[in-house]
Amino acid sequence: MEYHKTFLVITAIVNKQNIAEVPEYLGSVMQIFGQNGGKPVGRYKTINQLVGEESPEMIAVIEFANPEIIEDLVKSEAFNALAEQRARVFTKLNMIISQRM
Repeated sequence: MEYHKTFLVITAIVNKQNIAEVPEYLGSVMQIFGQNGGKPVGRYKTINQLVGEESPEMIAVIEFANPEIIEDLVKSEAFNALAEQRARVFTKLNMIISQRM
């Protein structure tokens, strides 16, 4: 099977009541991504929503070698150990696997 660069695109809305936990969570999850071959492409914040509803406040793009690595990572013990903190830190979180068209 031929693989193309695969990207994990993450969009999130932060829970303002627990905003102090965001840096710790991001540090932990980025370490897990890196241990699994993830290479950060960029982290972005929304400046102005022009169309649509409920825009994410944070967007991250991480490159991986293939989709299976991401799927295995999300099922991993290390990633799931952050589940409670992730639920406190974000009111909405989307994780999308994508490839170039």
